[in-house]
Amino acid sequence: MKIDKQDNSGAVPSTAAKGAADVKSGDRRDAARGIDGSGSDHAELSGLAGKISRAVSQEATARAAKVERLRVEVAEGSYRADAAATSRAIVDESLSGGATDGRTPKK
Repeated sequence: MKIDKQDNSGAVPSTAAKGAADVKSGDRRDAARGIDGSGSDHAELSGLAGKISRAVSQEATARAAKVERLRVEVAEGSYRADAAATSRAIVDESLSGGATDGRTPKK
């Protein structure tokens, strides 16, 4: 296989493209140095990321509480499954195409 080096030294970049490239490379240098110039890594999350994190944490906490409540009910023998709700959920899942036969789908 032959690879030719393509040199575009005859091409003159536009001022806008050069300015954008300078800004991007400057941003990379600043990010690599870190805020205090020590070269340490730094990441800052937006407010939305914090809200998402809190929502996920609250959902996980609520789910853990529900699982614990169900565990206690099953252990005490007081858990009674709602047969109608269970069958409806099985049919709904099947109709939505989410049900599988247990095999890994082909890709």
